[in-house]
Amino acid sequence: MESGDNGGVKGNDRWKTVGRNLLSICILLGSRILLYGAELPKTQLSRVLDLSLDLKGVVQLVRKPDFNLPSFQKFLLLDGSIAGITILEKNPTNFTAELELVQGEWIGTEEVKLYRAYVYAQGPSFASLLTSSIKANDYVLVIGSIEDIYTDDAGTRYPVILAHSIRKLH
Repeated sequence: MESGDNGGVKGNDRWKTVGRNLLSICILLGSRILLYGAELPKTQLSRVLDLSLDLKGVVQLVRKPDFNLPSFQKFLLLDGSIAGITILEKNPTNFTAELELVQGEWIGTEEVKLYRAYVYAQGPSFASLLTSSIKANDYVLVIGSIEDIYTDDAGTRYPVILAHSIRKLH
């Protein structure tokens, strides 16, 4: 390989991938530190993880006309029920699944407001998890990042989340 040749990967894309991998590792290590009693300074954690947003907050955020996706570069910790799972690629090496993550909120005693995000799980680590352990209607916890916004035919915007980790809660 010649000097400066990065195997066909653009320089910025390569560093973004490296950065995301390092960020994922930091989040996982940070969560282990928190679980075992050591404290991570709040300012460090808040730089990479936005704990102020739940699924409702994320949906409301992406529906704002002035929401700027490239400027939102934090991970999210979301909980919700899996309304549906669509396997897009079964091959474990390139495994890809779309999960419809939902939460409901009662408005009075007559109406339920539904909040929805589309979560994409990619890679071999999700292949066995989503074909054997996690099923529709399971309640899960997702660590992910907003990667896109899906707009339906009615013009309603939904967050598209790239999952970095999924765990079944119930």
